[in-house]
Formats: sequence, structure tokens, C-alpha cells
Amino acid sequence: MSSAEIPTSRYALAGIILTLSLAGCGARDGVRLSDTAVTVPEETAFALPPPGGPAVVSIVERRFSNSTQQDILLFTSASTPGQNVLRVQMFGPVGLQMDGQKALGYSSVRASDIAKEMRRELPGVALAQSPLYLQNNYGPFSYAYGRGHGNDACLYAWQQIRSPDEARTVFQNRGTIQVRLRLCEDGASEEKLLGTMYGYTIRGAFNAAGWNPYGEPPSVDPTLGRTGNPIYPKREELRDAAIVAVEVTKPRPFVRQSQAVGVEKVETARQASSSETVPLPTGTDIGGVVVPSPDCMTQSEGTTQCK
Repeated sequence: MSSAEIPTSRYALAGIILTLSLAGCGARDGVRLSDTAVTVPEETAFALPPPGGPAVVSIVERRFSNSTQQDILLFTSASTPGQNVLRVQMFGPVGLQMDGQKALGYSSVRASDIAKEMRRELPGVALAQSPLYLQNNYGPFSYAYGRGHGNDACLYAWQQIRSPDEARTVFQNRGTIQVRLRLCEDGASEEKLLGTMYGYTIRGAFNAAGWNPYGEPPSVDPTLGRTGNPIYPKREELRDAAIVAVEVTKPRPFVRQSQAVGVEKVETARQASSSETVPLPTGTDIGGVVVPSPDCMTQSEGTTQCK
């Protein structure tokens, strides 16, 4: 190596060291926050509990390369340890900005996985899975119920929203939604807790063509419009129709302001002549009534002359 090459190498090494030193000085000290788990406003919730509660307290959103998860924290009045939560995992095209990030593991609903989830979310609470087949607006779901600490009632429910395998293609009916509900409430009944699974509403979706975990809409009933297939109204519908008919056939009378007094008198007279019965005189008054004969004529002097 020549003497001219040695200084050049030294200068290059010094430049690298100086660059690294400047980079170290420019770096911020302290803890760096991760953008994969953030708190988002309530109006960006993927799902909402039914009207009447439980109320939404906060929302923690976690983003992955293949999905986005929201833990919608709900109001808790129970003494059982843990936080009530409605967890929604939406699998779909999250965007190129999440390339290289960690992926959220996906698996279909299995009994072994559900048992682990229940032990993690409700430790020490004995839950019994319901043998009933249930469906809400998004399809079938299942749940387990048990008693927590004190007078607490606890429920853990799960649901997977996914179009049938025969309807899924590369271009349509893609995507999956996983839902979990952990709910404990003091003095609540099993029916009340179960109402949250029936009443919650999904309001989030991926803005991508072909993402449709709900599948194709159901076809029209083939008996609709055919002869020999009568459709009867419900009793409530008939009762409501009768109420509407009464309201329509009995309109309120319209009275002009300038003629209010005169119209009221006429209306009173009409009602008296049509609906009211004028009573006849009673007692001795009947004998004192004289009905003149048609042959009697009143003279000009006021006297009556009868034939």
C-alpha cells in the first residue's frame, strides 16, 4: 500500500465516525412509542354495543400486516377481576404501509383455543358452554356462562363471520371477522348478558373490492307471489292498521279564527239536532199541552174559530 493511499483511508474512516457521532447526537433520548398499538376515538369503533349499554370506555387498536384488531373496552361494575371488552379482529387488505409488520395469527374457532381464551380472560371463574344453537344478525355464535365473584354473572361469547367456502374466490367474498365478548355484571341475568351478543353492530369494513365476509345476500323466498301460498299479517300489524284508520277517518274540525263564535253555535245546533234527544215534558205538563186542529183558524182579532 502506498503512502498516498493510507491518508485517504484514514480520512474515510474519520468521516464515518463523524457521521455516526452526529446521528447519535441527533437521536431523541427516552422511550420511543410504538405505532402498532394506539388509542383511537370512540367514533372510529369497528363495532358498538347495543343501545342501553354497556357503555364504551376506551378503544385500543392494534395493526398487523394482515389485519386490524380493536379492543373496545366496556364499562365494568362487577367485582370479578378483569376488564369487560368487545374484541373485533378484521382480516383483510390493510395497506402497503403495514408491509414487514408482524402478522396476526388466524385460526378457525376450535374448542381448545376457546378454552384457553376463557381461562385467560376470566381466570378462576367456572364457565359452562351452552349447548344451544344460536344466531344473531351476522350468523351463528356460541357462549359460555358462569358466576363470578360475589353476585356477578359472567359471559364469554365468540363468533366468526366468514362467507361459505364454496362462495369464496380470489376476487369476491374474501375476508374474515372474529368477535369475542367478555362481560361480567353485578346482579345480571344470563339473558341480559346474552342480549349484548344479539344487539351489537359492526360498522367497520375494508375499502377494497371483493372484501365481503358476509357472503351473498339470501335469495327471495320462492313461494313469494305464487298461488296457494297465503301470507297473513301479524296481529300487531292489524292493530296498528286499525289505529291508523281511526285517525284518518276522524279528522279534526277546521274552524276559521274570524268566524269562531258563529261556527261554534252552528256546530252545537247541528249536534243537538242529529245526536241529542230533546226530552218530552213529564208529569202534569203533558195534560196542559194543546195541539190545535187543522180546521181551526186564528182570526185577526186573536180569537180562534174551529169548524
